[in-house]
Amino acid sequence: MLLCFPATALCEDCNDYKSTTDEIKSTLTIDPKMRSVFFDSYESSYPWYIIRHEDGTFESVIEGKISERDKKPVEHTSNCVSTHQGRHIMEFADATYDSGVLILEISGGMPAYFSSLRIIVKGVDFLCRFKGVYPAPVSNCKRNIIAKKLVFKDREIKKGRRLFAWVSVEFEETSTYQGVAETSRHKIEGYIKPVVK
Repeated sequence: MLLCFPATALCEDCNDYKSTTDEIKSTLTIDPKMRSVFFDSYESSYPWYIIRHEDGTFESVIEGKISERDKKPVEHTSNCVSTHQGRHIMEFADATYDSGVLILEISGGMPAYFSSLRIIVKGVDFLCRFKGVYPAPVSNCKRNIIAKKLVFKDREIKKGRRLFAWVSVEFEETSTYQGVAETSRHKIEGYIKPVVK
């Protein structure tokens, strides 16, 4: 069964998944022999806006009270490289599963890079969406997925179970800055290992 998604209209706000069109027909593949050093490693960091000082105290670079949650390091569940606005690592992947639909959200690189890739999986079919925030005001963002591949180590998806996967998504992005339209090509690729929620 193929997923049907209508083409999206232009979006003045580029920080919106609706500005992405994905008409590439591609299916999820399974590779039980898939291996990565990343799958067996563990790394974590505090949220991007939290600094922990040598004396053990915490400081927030944004306004507001520091919560107990802010003081807990977050596991790096993604080792994807993005070329959007400069090459950087996206360290975080979330996975939610509900009513037969798996949603993967890959992000990271903050505070410099506020972008994320969403992958929606239903059965063996999947589609991709991207959103980003820009340092200068841009408008009329259009993103078009031009290549994608998604590989799972196995097909068992259950809440509370870790999912091991490799993803590669390439897209073209057209946006307007000071009346001039520009098109660029970007890629997000690497391994993810989120725990399904």
